[in-house]
Amino acid sequence: MLRQRLITATLLFLLVLGLIFWASFWIFLVFLLLLALLAGREWGQLSLMARPGWLAVALAVLVLVAALSGLVPWPTLAAGSVVWWLSLMVLLATLSPTPLREASAWQHVLSALCVFPTLLPALLLSLHLQQRAPWLLLWVILVVSAGDVGAMTFGKIWGRHRLVPRISPGKTWEGLLGGLLASAIMGTLGGWVWMGATVSILCLGAVLGLITGAFAVSGDLSESFLKRRADCKESGQLLPGHGGLLDRLDSMSAGIPVFVAGLYYLGWWK
Repeated sequence: MLRQRLITATLLFLLVLGLIFWASFWIFLVFLLLLALLAGREWGQLSLMARPGWLAVALAVLVLVAALSGLVPWPTLAAGSVVWWLSLMVLLATLSPTPLREASAWQHVLSALCVFPTLLPALLLSLHLQQRAPWLLLWVILVVSAGDVGAMTFGKIWGRHRLVPRISPGKTWEGLLGGLLASAIMGTLGGWVWMGATVSILCLGAVLGLITGAFAVSGDLSESFLKRRADCKESGQLLPGHGGLLDRLDSMSAGIPVFVAGLYYLGWWK
């Protein structure tokens, strides 16, 4: 399983790396539309919708329309998404997953519709970064990925105290701290490589990585909430060793918007 997981992760990284730096606008947009279709379908299934296909199509159409129209300013999109994820953090801290047999119809529909403000900003901001500053997109992907690896490593070695057992029994406080540390380190390294080696930049890079990693955890937990409620271990079987596409996009969907908002706030990107 571990070997399969590593092979899949390596192939995915090479694919995304090539698309980030060498794909044209249209090729990258088609790639994002494909992600929207597949991720929207998985989200619909986890939301207990009988026919999630319409959800995937609607999300893909929204990505296409929003990408071509440019009606929403990018800073506004990033800031709005940050507010959304802050709200979800509060909800995740107070709610318990409703079992399938107890969930009402409006709960199914509401959780299904949440896919739009959850995934859409991250997809559009990814397109914006890829077209104007691809190295920034690579940076945020590395920050979030480092957090995932750090959390998994620390959790397996030192994990003792559960983080939120009612939502995700496997996550621990030790894993959370390890993931945040790894994200902060990657934020520091990215600042050193792409922004400069001054003390202030290194410290700000660490803070940006830390905050991005914290929001990425909320993205992971939001999907865990749906999986727990739907009594599913994984969102799908698309990626060997990793499960479904949402199992890889959940952290990115929350991490990318806050990373972009941080870049605007720090004046590192206009």
